[in-house]
Amino acid sequence: MKRCIKFFLVLCAMMNTGIVEESMAEDTGFLARSNFSGTATLTTDYVFRGLSQTDKNPAAQVSFDYNHPVGVFLGAWASNVANSVSEGNLEIDLYGGYKGQLSENLGFELSAIYYWYPGGGNDPEPDYLELHGGVNYAFANIPLEPKIGLGLNYSPDFYGEDGNAYYINGTLRLTLPYKFGLRFEVGYQNVEGDKTTGNGGGPDSEDGYDYLFWHIGLSREILGFNLDLSYWDTNEEQYFGTIGDDLVVFTISRSF
Repeated sequence: MKRCIKFFLVLCAMMNTGIVEESMAEDTGFLARSNFSGTATLTTDYVFRGLSQTDKNPAAQVSFDYNHPVGVFLGAWASNVANSVSEGNLEIDLYGGYKGQLSENLGFELSAIYYWYPGGGNDPEPDYLELHGGVNYAFANIPLEPKIGLGLNYSPDFYGEDGNAYYINGTLRLTLPYKFGLRFEVGYQNVEGDKTTGNGGGPDSEDGYDYLFWHIGLSREILGFNLDLSYWDTNEEQYFGTIGDDLVVFTISRSF
């Protein structure tokens, strides 16, 4: 925990003193400083689609992003993970894509994400590629300013060389009084099963696995820091064990 806190504070200090900002180009063209951003995060647990990636231990995370006004975006995100996820104890996500508006309130996003576990030394290979498509709709001029989203992801060879995988999720975000934000999410993950959970390695001795998860989070920004308290749970605690139990997670982050 102390190492995570120290890492988080160092990242904040670097960004706040301009080390990252000074390395960027002048405010002109596609390399304008306003197109770049970064976020440092400290969380009590790194949860991905309802499953703890750190065996219920804390994580320090950082992301760097490029967003062009035309809609093109690129980024990298990193976090420590448990040895059971990768022997290198590190996950780096590389992503890019395009987002835009179909109408004033209706937006869309198309992207690709590569999940990289350097130094993992694992067999089967944990690294994998995922394609994402999503739409969102913001309801204007009504109480709580609700915003709904629907996303679909596809991987031709999921984590652990586990075959085709599909993921679909729905979200609802509300703006509460006193600048609080409330979000709800329900997701469904389906994995065909091959090297990791093939040959009867899934629940009930079947190939692959599928499960539902749900998530509710309350957030607020205070003094430039975003504070978030979330609850996660799945319908397959028996199969996933403790990493799929109900989880309460506190996260603090700051963007620059």
